[in-house]
Amino acid sequence: MFHSEGAFGRIKDLERQRDNLLEELKNLDEKLKKGEIDEDTYKKERHRIERNIVEVMDRLAQMRFLAGEV
Repeated sequence: MFHSEGAFGRIKDLERQRDNLLEELKNLDEKLKKGEIDEDTYKKERHRIERNIVEVMDRLAQMRFLAGEV
């Protein structure tokens, strides 16, 4: 049986992960603008961050569904 109380804690954790990843993406954009990283590094890191965001958002959608938030 699924307990929604645990899901709410997991949702908060996933939301924090999402927010951290979005902040990481913003910082990466700033590094590129400042010339601190090259275009190749930027593309690789951006791809990694975006993949992580997709994974987190997928898990977040699943948890919200299980918790009855949808």
